[in-house]
Amino acid sequence: MPLPPLPVAPSWFPGHMAAFARALPSLLNNTHIVLEVRDARLPLTSINPVLEKTVEKWRSDRGRGKGSAVCERVVVYTKKDLVAGWGVEPFQRALGKHFDHHTHFTSPGSPQTLKSLHSTLVSIAQQHEDTHPTINVLVVGMPNVGKSTLLNSLRWAGTSNSTKAMRTSAQPGFTRALSERLKLSLTHPIYAIDSPGVMIPFFGHGEEGAERGVKLALIAGIKESLYDVETLASYLLYRLNKENQTYPTYLSLFPPNSFAPTSDINVFLDALARRLGAIRKGADPDIERAANWFVRWWREGGSQLQTRPSQHYFTGWGFDFDFETEQRLTMEDVERKMTETIVQFVRSARKEDGGYGTSATRKKKLEREEKARERKERWKAAGSPVKSRIS
Repeated sequence: MPLPPLPVAPSWFPGHMAAFARALPSLLNNTHIVLEVRDARLPLTSINPVLEKTVEKWRSDRGRGKGSAVCERVVVYTKKDLVAGWGVEPFQRALGKHFDHHTHFTSPGSPQTLKSLHSTLVSIAQQHEDTHPTINVLVVGMPNVGKSTLLNSLRWAGTSNSTKAMRTSAQPGFTRALSERLKLSLTHPIYAIDSPGVMIPFFGHGEEGAERGVKLALIAGIKESLYDVETLASYLLYRLNKENQTYPTYLSLFPPNSFAPTSDINVFLDALARRLGAIRKGADPDIERAANWFVRWWREGGSQLQTRPSQHYFTGWGFDFDFETEQRLTMEDVERKMTETIVQFVRSARKEDGGYGTSATRKKKLEREEKARERKERWKAAGSPVKSRIS
């Protein structure tokens, strides 16, 4: 099934995001736990390579220091209720083969998941209470992945205070500055600071970059005005067809046996508009209204199947895993295929050009910095106190 035509990936990296990215290394000096928030619907695409590189450097540098240093990393996938439950455990196992951090899946409607995450933070505080009387948590992640909502929920889990300390919004980029310190526990001195969501500075070239941008637009991670809603609807139709070609979940929007699977977005939106009664004057279907409704339906979880993959023909979990098979899947198949996809993702993110978060301009700057480091190493190895020109 061919990928529908997608526009060139736009650039959306406001000044407050760039300012926070620059300030992050210094902020980490007073941080003990980095709590990174990602969206469960895009478990790989919502990984920000800018944050990834900075946080891992912080852990590496801190780890070379005193043994009592605290540099824990906790990754939280929000919106667990919007992904099929059968994929959570195999994904966690596959991810654990390549990343060294605590991993949690949470949902506002599942207090147990929030209490489990809070228990992890308390456990870290208890391990270091003799040397660190206060634990500082810095919350980071892409825009609109649920950072502020998660902090409000953690505050409730640790203090029983249901008052929303953090303002939230469905619009990306709402949080533009660091928040005040928020107490997360009545029994342990754990304090958290929310931060602005940081987008990828550059989505990448070609089809890969275009698809990454559309994925993030679908979860409202970037400004919706950067994309035409019919483009988002077209890509969404393509993904739902890939997930289940026999019975894509959008068929549930129509009466039984009244609509057949289709890859034609015009046919689909025409039928959906009529189904919704979205008719313009002159009896023409309101295509834009139908497209908006379709995207909103998916965002609110209308397409989720909570069944095991062995009961249906699945070719993916979320929009980051394409299994490309019509065979019934066992849980072992799911974990193996997820592992293969994560390996490919890691390799892509660690390319010599700096990964997919690096534009051509940034790439040249990185190349200059690398050459400067190489010259410095050669001078040091040669024992030369004076810098000399090296061709």
